[in-house]
Amino acid sequence: MPYEEDGETWSNDFDLHEEGMAENKPGHRKFSTYRLPKWAKHPLSHAFNGILVKPEMYYRLAGDGYTNPLNWSVAHVAAKYGDIELLEMCSPEELNSQTADGALPAHFCAIFGTPWALQWLNDQGADVNSPDFDGRTPEDLIFRNKRLDFQESEWLFQASKGELTEKNSVRAQEYFLVKARSKGNDDMIVEKLDKEMKKMRKYMFSAGDYKLPYELPTPEEIAAKPLDLPSSRVKPIEKKKQPLPVALLFPGQGSQYIGMMKEAAMQPVVSEMLEKAKDILGWDPLELALNGPEAKLSETRYCQPLMFLAGLAALELLKESRPEVVDRPQATAGLSLGEYTAIVAAGVLEFEDALQLVKLRGEVMQKATDAVPQAMCSVAGLDRSRVDKLCAQALQTDDSPDAECKVANHLFPSGFTCGGTRKCITELCKLATASKALQARVIKAGGAFHTKLMKPAEDELVGALERMKSKMSPPRCAIYFNATGKKINAGADPSTFVDLMRRQLTSEVCWEPSVKAMIMDGVKDFYEVGPLKQLKAMIKRIDADAFKRTENISV
Repeated sequence: MPYEEDGETWSNDFDLHEEGMAENKPGHRKFSTYRLPKWAKHPLSHAFNGILVKPEMYYRLAGDGYTNPLNWSVAHVAAKYGDIELLEMCSPEELNSQTADGALPAHFCAIFGTPWALQWLNDQGADVNSPDFDGRTPEDLIFRNKRLDFQESEWLFQASKGELTEKNSVRAQEYFLVKARSKGNDDMIVEKLDKEMKKMRKYMFSAGDYKLPYELPTPEEIAAKPLDLPSSRVKPIEKKKQPLPVALLFPGQGSQYIGMMKEAAMQPVVSEMLEKAKDILGWDPLELALNGPEAKLSETRYCQPLMFLAGLAALELLKESRPEVVDRPQATAGLSLGEYTAIVAAGVLEFEDALQLVKLRGEVMQKATDAVPQAMCSVAGLDRSRVDKLCAQALQTDDSPDAECKVANHLFPSGFTCGGTRKCITELCKLATASKALQARVIKAGGAFHTKLMKPAEDELVGALERMKSKMSPPRCAIYFNATGKKINAGADPSTFVDLMRRQLTSEVCWEPSVKAMIMDGVKDFYEVGPLKQLKAMIKRIDADAFKRTENISV
């Protein structure tokens, strides 16, 4: 029977006849009138053709074609079926990836009884010891698996220790094939299957040294001489690799120091970026970063472009050592100014366009800072309700029309920065100290960022954001925004998050909620991309496990 026009879908019209077909020739009996089993009418439906995957298992493997609800990787599928060739195609990240239940490919070897695959994972240095989310290691599952008999468990145990011999590996594969046979086969079929063990091991597991009776064509030969098959008229969908469970985090104002970017500036890409930045900014960012003075370096109008550039410089360093992390992150996020660096890392804006926004943002925030005496302070060791009450008490001490005192940054449990008019913030420090706060001190932020005192800056920035909207692209990964602590998914229309960028200037920065949301969404590894280690220090107080898996790429 023929393929349809797409060259891939098999036609179920059993009365159709086309040139070159043997079936349904004029004057012959129609193919549909024969009482044949279904597998005889379709070349891919024979009971012994390949591996049978039930609908529910297909859903687990592939989801709806675009998603993978249980987060299986190619390595999990390969481990289930013991396919060594498929395992060899996997990246190191896939060999160590976890499902939604926390199971490694090594867990699947123990569950489905493929010790030769577990031995292969062990030989490659893959993780075969970490527990799943229920606390069970692959070794734990070996002796809990009621589907395995003693011999299979013994082989798996040897493989978990990296001690499965080649002889036992062959025995395990043959045992697996015999166990999977249909029950009640004729003796003649059993005898044939027994004789062809070597061929079946090669076919099913890509194992052994069975030589095919013919040589497979090379990719070059296939390209030079197309196969005698109908060509598809459907444009194939490009299959992209799944994002890695990592998040790129970018620090904001406050992490700057004299001498930053000294070594990174020697990188060709970073050097070129700094030259372009000099023309956009109208001053030399590298000169200020290396030599200061510190007072100028801390000014908002200068500090924000420098921190933006430092974050991108660190991203280039990470790209050299871990290109797959930069190419396929699950998410990005940035603290305050760092949100703009995160947007560039997510592919929303080009470097030059984003730098123009950052330049304007720093200038209008500096202008708002100079308009009213204001300050910020760090308060640690008190819970949120207590800090809010102290802010309200401090606010009552200032009767000026612009009086303000509120939490500006929710950084970690019992860790906040508060912003407001200078008189209120001074009073707040006294009240917090009297309430036995672990820390209550004014910080060198310059202005009361993320409070209503930045409203003039927000009004000036909104026009620039609207003009820049046409240059924005949908993000290639999720972005967690400060204003809500929630993610905007990959592929979202920029119009859905431009308002969040505007609101950030006067809204509280929800950093702790952002980090917790990333962890809940499956992020395993965090990379702080930029100067110092302030974000890593915050993560230590948010989640101990996440802290252990946080790496800093400083410049």
